[in-house]
Amino acid sequence: MALRARFFSCLAVALALVVSQLTPARADWPDRVITMILPFPAGGPNDVLARLLAKRLSEDLGQQVIVENRVGASGNIGAAYVAKAKPDGYTMILTSTGPAVNNKFLFPALTFDPTKDFAPVSLVSKIPIAFLARKGAPFRTLAEFIAAAKAAPDKYTIAVAGIGSVSHIASELFQRQTGIKLVTVPFPGSTPIISALMSESVDVVSDLIPSHIPLLKDQRYIPLAVASEQRIPSLPSMPTVAESGVPKFEASTFSALQVPAGTPEAIIQRLNKLVNAWIDSAEGKAQLASLEMLPAGGSPESLQKLMDSEGAKWGPLIKSAGITAQ
Repeated sequence: MALRARFFSCLAVALALVVSQLTPARADWPDRVITMILPFPAGGPNDVLARLLAKRLSEDLGQQVIVENRVGASGNIGAAYVAKAKPDGYTMILTSTGPAVNNKFLFPALTFDPTKDFAPVSLVSKIPIAFLARKGAPFRTLAEFIAAAKAAPDKYTIAVAGIGSVSHIASELFQRQTGIKLVTVPFPGSTPIISALMSESVDVVSDLIPSHIPLLKDQRYIPLAVASEQRIPSLPSMPTVAESGVPKFEASTFSALQVPAGTPEAIIQRLNKLVNAWIDSAEGKAQLASLEMLPAGGSPESLQKLMDSEGAKWGPLIKSAGITAQ
């Protein structure tokens, strides 16, 4: 009898251990502060987005969600920190296309695996690339620009926001799909790109759209096309690249919430529900619109599918073009 009692006692302990791995470490999660890592500097659109989302999650969860900026290496430093964090629901990352997808193709050695070290929670927003031209350019539409570039290879310059950036990779894809050759001029961000376009020292730019909207509304330069699936609400007269004769062309960056791999599924599902509720709310839609971001949302599975498809699109291009991060 003693042997039998010991057997069942051991079995009960084993079952308890198994159950503990299938459920959150505490049934009352969260019971303390949660940290949202942002792998980019304070003050930019992603920082504002992170703080808006953290505020809403704090209200819904009844625990403070703080934003911590861990910057450097195109988002890799912050991502590496979260990859090594305990998967208990108290550390998350508001990531983007770079650390979530493209950096594994751009950097020869990462200290984390973007595919294995994170679990997807929800897509939050998307920001499309736009192609814009200097005001004095000899073309007014994307089709006219393509025709001009085909007639004179390597004559026209295109500004991009850094080697290896989404704007740079989108420019390379655009040139390959249209059969044109441009002279790429990299700049460290949107601000110097705007200066170059205003001074007409470059012909065309490939850049994320938000920084350019005020000047486009003032007609300071030419809106050729936006690389989104649909026209953006703030510039409804600006056609998409697909509408302009380049079928199925889409290029954008995304913001998405991830947690360390191994985070309990119950926590992931609860966070997903709350993020989607904010995105679908009037408040969330207005806040995203103020940042010129397109609302997204969806399931963890749909986010994973997006990351897989982005990797399949950009990875071979980065490799064949020999693009490495600087």
